[in-house]
Amino acid sequence: MLTGAISMTAEECLMALRSQELRKIDDLPHAIGVYALADHLGTIHYIGITSAESFRDRIYSRHVNGSEERSHKLACNYNIGRMWRDRKCAGHVPSDAKIAKDLRREFIRRHCWAACVPFAGSKPELEALEKQIFRIAPPAMVSWNATRMRVNRLPEPRELVDALIEDLGLGSEERAALERQRRLFEVHGHKSLAPLR
Repeated sequence: MLTGAISMTAEECLMALRSQELRKIDDLPHAIGVYALADHLGTIHYIGITSAESFRDRIYSRHVNGSEERSHKLACNYNIGRMWRDRKCAGHVPSDAKIAKDLRREFIRRHCWAACVPFAGSKPELEALEKQIFRIAPPAMVSWNATRMRVNRLPEPRELVDALIEDLGLGSEERAALERQRRLFEVHGHKSLAPLR
């Protein structure tokens, strides 16, 4: 067990992350501590900490709205199909890519999940707890931790994306842009995918 403000063991924290009801990103508390990210199917793939920004601020600003090229896990792993963007690929059109990124951000906000365990501990205490959790967590729960590349091999959740496009009221020009992004993904998307181990 860690000393100081953190009185929960790594085993207890991991159990709390696994057993609690998952929350939408917008429903996370304004607190710090340990968090987990889950895909649209509710499966946890990433565990992290935040010691300054609140859960909601950190997850939204980095993992949801961040760049797909960095360690922004939800943005990276949902960089697929009509939600795909790669500013370095041949055929990149900035206006099309912006529409795709905006769609991806909204998809993640509505359909992806998180769990959190608030702690008032210091950054070193949280980092120590995180390391202990990594040692005991099932590999699937931290599969997105090991690389900055896309790990998710699921296809675009087409029905959910279709419904979101309808709900957002996107017009024919925006839909055509998204289809162009999908075609680029089919040609170039494999380059953003982490190799199988």
